This record gives sequence, C-alpha cells and structure tokens, in this order.
Amino acid sequence: VIPPPVIHIESYSEDSISFSLKMTTNIKVSGYVVNIYWTFDTHRQEKRTLIIEGEKSIQKVANLTAHTPYEISAWAKTELGDSPLSFVHVVTSGTRPASPSLKAKAINQTAVECSWTGPRNVVYGIFYATSFLELYRSPHNTTTTSHNITVIVQRDEQYLFLV
Repeated sequence: VIPPPVIHIESYSEDSISFSLKMTTNIKVSGYVVNIYWTFDTHRQEKRTLIIEGEKSIQKVANLTAHTPYEISAWAKTELGDSPLSFVHVVTSGTRPASPSLKAKAINQTAVECSWTGPRNVVYGIFYATSFLELYRSPHNTTTTSHNITVIVQRDEQYLFLV
C-alpha cells in the first residue's frame, strides 16, 4: 500500500507559504503533484498546480493574498503508481485587502469598460459570465495590474462582472 505524502507547513506570511513534502515509505518517489486552492468572494474557486520532481521537496508559493484560507493537496508519483491525496489548510497572515469597488460601462454592443478602486502594485483578476452559475464554474477571465480594462463580450447578452 502506498501511503499519502506528508505535507508540513514550514512558514507562511502575508503573501507566501513554504511547505515540505516527504513520504514515510521506502517506495521510490519520482515526484509530486500539488494543488493550491482558494476562493474569492464565494463565487470563484482558484487553483494553482505545481509539478515537482524528486523525492523530498521544500516549496515556496508566492504572490498570495493576505488573510486568505488556502488548501494544499498533494499526491506522490511512485514506481508503484500514484499515492492517495494529503491535505493541509493554512490562512496567510496580515489583513485581507478591501474588496475593489467595480464599475462596468458598456462602450458599444461588444465592449465593456471595467474600472475599479484598490491598492497599486497588485494583480487583479477580472471574471465575467452571463450567469452566476457560469461565473462560479467557468467564467471568462483576464488579469491586469491596472485599475481598468476593456473587455470584449458577445452582443445581445447581459454579463456579470467580478474583480
């Protein structure tokens, strides 16, 4: 039986998490697959996937958001197959930034100008869809460090926007 890997949180800050991965077995490990999940505004779950080569590993994941819950899951790739999943949860330190105040204005039938307030020198994600279900499951999205962006949409549709 292949055991799940051990995920140990080494440290965390406002914008990063460091963790180690190891197996408690003599089975040869060729690497790990790690998923980091977090949710914004209860509408959209985000995920970052890391493919890690080797048996033992310490990883640092940066560009995270302060005071946000993250779930880290991992499984090992071994000579006998993939291991079961392991999970850990951690909340980054600090104060979560205030939600941006979004304004969306139609420029014409296929372009919407989105602008918002918020801190400088951060990356913003803009998500849009024609229903709340689509906004949660598979929205259109883009990122920018600006405080405005023009989004191209389909004509004759109403859209929901989230930044």
